[in-house]
Amino acid sequence: MNKISEYINLYGRDLSRLCTSLTNTRDDAQDLYQATWEKAIRKISKYDSSKPFDKWLFAICVNTFKDMVKSPFRRKILQFDKTEELERTLNSISDTEISRDEFLSLHCAIKKLTVEKRQVLALYYFKDYSLKEVARILNIPEGTVKSRLSSARLDLRKELENE
Repeated sequence: MNKISEYINLYGRDLSRLCTSLTNTRDDAQDLYQATWEKAIRKISKYDSSKPFDKWLFAICVNTFKDMVKSPFRRKILQFDKTEELERTLNSISDTEISRDEFLSLHCAIKKLTVEKRQVLALYYFKDYSLKEVARILNIPEGTVKSRLSSARLDLRKELENE
């Protein structure tokens, strides 16, 4: 098995989860997943093997996501395109996690956040990266990560209280 296949086996599932948490649509998540691997394969010679591969890969993913959001053809990102996509996502939530209504409320509130705040939330809460790691992945100061997290939590709290 070649090195790329090993990386895909090791990090494919985590990358898929990150793509889904950034986009929230199956089609866009798949597009982001494939675009990320394509870029990683093209740039593998630039990877510094003394550093964690997953952080390098996730930085590529986040940057690719930023490019997708900027594209005028991709403005619909972070919305469910079809009722079936929303239903499939809701059905995947176990009863012990959160209720469907709570998920919908949270999803709608997160959708209203800026892209920058969603990125920080996804990496910090969904991928469990430290503030320092999120800063490194996004190539922003750690203080900016803290500020965006704080602001995102405040925005979510306000939005969820208004429902």
